[in-house]
Amino acid sequence: MKKLLSLCTVLALVACAGKATSLNGEYKMLNAPENAEITIGFEGDRYFGQSAVNRYFGSFEKEGDKIKFGPAGATMMAGPEELMKAEHQYLQDLSKVTTYTLEGNTLTLKGEGISLSFEK
Repeated sequence: MKKLLSLCTVLALVACAGKATSLNGEYKMLNAPENAEITIGFEGDRYFGQSAVNRYFGSFEKEGDKIKFGPAGATMMAGPEELMKAEHQYLQDLSKVTTYTLEGNTLTLKGEGISLSFEK
C-alpha cells in the first residue's frame, strides 16, 4: 500500500510539473527595431514583457515546438512615433508566431515571414 501511495504521489508531482514550461524567465529581443527595449517573459502559461513603450501580457499554449499566443493586453502609454511603430509591428508579429526554438539562452520565435530572436 505504501508503494502504491508513493507511486501516486510521484505521478501527481510529474503531472503538475508538466504544466511548467522550459521557457520560464525573461528574454530581451536582439536587434530590436529603433533600438527599442522589447522583452518577452514566460511564467506557467502566461507571457508578459515590454513592447518598446508599453507593458503587455497574455496567455499562450505550447506543444512540442509549436506555440500559440493568445491576444495581448497592454498598458496604453504614448511614446515617440518610431517606438510606437516598432511596438505595433512587434505585437502584430507576435500574433503570427507558430513555432519556437530554445538553444542555450537564445529563444527564436518564428511564423510565416517572421523570425524574432531573444536572449535570456
